[in-house]
Amino acid sequence: MYFVYKRKGCPVFIWDNETLLNPLAEVRYRQGKIIGTMESLAVDLQKEAVLETLTLDIIKCAEMENISLDEEDVRADVNRMLGLNKKTHTKSDIKINGMSEIMLDAVKNYNLQLTDERMFFWHKTLVSETETEKNTATRLPKLTRIKQVVYKAIGKDKEGFRTLAAKEMSNFIEWINGENKLDSVIKAAIAHLWFVTIRPFDDGNTRIAGVLTNMLLARSDNTPRRFYSMLAQIKSDQKQYHEILEKTQNENFDITNWLLWFFNCMQKSLKTTDVILLSVLRKSEFWKIHDKTSFNNRQRLVINKLLSSVDGKLQSSKWAQIAKCSPDTALRDIKDLIKKGILRKKSQGGRSTNYELAGF
Repeated sequence: MYFVYKRKGCPVFIWDNETLLNPLAEVRYRQGKIIGTMESLAVDLQKEAVLETLTLDIIKCAEMENISLDEEDVRADVNRMLGLNKKTHTKSDIKINGMSEIMLDAVKNYNLQLTDERMFFWHKTLVSETETEKNTATRLPKLTRIKQVVYKAIGKDKEGFRTLAAKEMSNFIEWINGENKLDSVIKAAIAHLWFVTIRPFDDGNTRIAGVLTNMLLARSDNTPRRFYSMLAQIKSDQKQYHEILEKTQNENFDITNWLLWFFNCMQKSLKTTDVILLSVLRKSEFWKIHDKTSFNNRQRLVINKLLSSVDGKLQSSKWAQIAKCSPDTALRDIKDLIKKGILRKKSQGGRSTNYELAGF
């Protein structure tokens, strides 16, 4: 049985309700379980989990448009914006600051209405001043002409749809803010699809779609605290993401398969929350045990990396890369931690020597 969602000013979205019933119920069950588990943790652990999740969200959202951000700089920026460590200093990187600012605005103010002004703020914050000036003609008030939308999927250009972007964005924003009986997870999935189809800007559309998705998932969770990273999972499945988008857009907007893909992606992201939780708990336990031990900032940085790692091992060259120090400094840091009984050697020594946390 197909359900048709039609409203004045909106496209016609068609999906098979019966096919979606069980997958949606499963997502909702796991969603509630994850939120319940995380909110039962101590407040400091919740904050650490949110920090890890938002850092991952920002990095992976940027990577979807082939933009690489330094993980530690992003973490420090989010840390500062969340007010977890007001002494944190970060490099002045407009890409990092822009992504952090709009992501935090979306999730912290998830219940605020979406407006033209908010969208313009996101876009202006997202791109550099040079890019903004260059693309001024592409901002929504100027998009009153019909333009050809070209989708780049699976390595080749594909002709898409003609759309009056300004009018479509007006309809889109009204729909986002409107009351309806749609499940909020379905609404998040439709919003992502619809926005990347409109493509109102010449740049930044995929990143803004990711931010919108996080905002609407925060509404579905009814909390600004992010404990799972849907955007990291989309990035992980990016090839399939482009394929299902193209297929959906070529099937007269029967979005059943798109919604199934979105639910499946969300299920995967909810499952990976266990990894984030394990990392948070390991860090909490470690720093409680060593609360009287002296560490420098480089050692704290790399130890947290080790605690987040699956195998918890690294070489001195990697240490130097992470801590952004010389190989000699890295080796001194390592020897100091070995002397304190915190690190130990693993492997045969020489160039192949790995180090790991002792007894952890």
